Amino acid sequence: MEKIKVVFLDIDGVLNVGYPGHDDYGRLFHPEFVDNLKRIIDETGAKIVMSSTWRFAGLEKMKQMWIDRNLPGELIDITVDCVQIVDEGRAEFYDTVERGHEVEQWLDENPNVTNYVILDDDNDFLTHQRGHFVRTANNINHPDSIDVGYGLTNECTNKAIRILNS
Repeated sequence: MEKIKVVFLDIDGVLNVGYPGHDDYGRLFHPEFVDNLKRIIDETGAKIVMSSTWRFAGLEKMKQMWIDRNLPGELIDITVDCVQIVDEGRAEFYDTVERGHEVEQWLDENPNVTNYVILDDDNDFLTHQRGHFVRTANNINHPDSIDVGYGLTNECTNKAIRILNS
């Protein structure tokens, strides 16, 4: 079984930030933030697992979007949703499921992961995942952030690369 590094990727607030234009999949992603994702992939060799609500469109549709939009890296999977988390007893109620539970479920099912990073603008992750988390919000002090500090900025990118290569 191939050992891999993984980027758990949220879309809104990470790549989908303040950029005009749409296609069949929805709003186009900010090109600078897509370039930063490419740098993470190029410098770490990581694969992508989508943890965004965009995943509800299904893995095959998201893979097709990756191809059609010429996005960087290889999208290999999507995380499970809250229904599976509750069904398996990891949380008692759907509204108590955090994205961290979904990431943990995926990691438990994929023991070949040697390291991972979570790129997200929300911070609903488990305590032991904090060292693997890069928040793409509230970064108003990042010169390349959008709006009130959103996006996969250069500083976020550098942190993600350090985590994955540690």
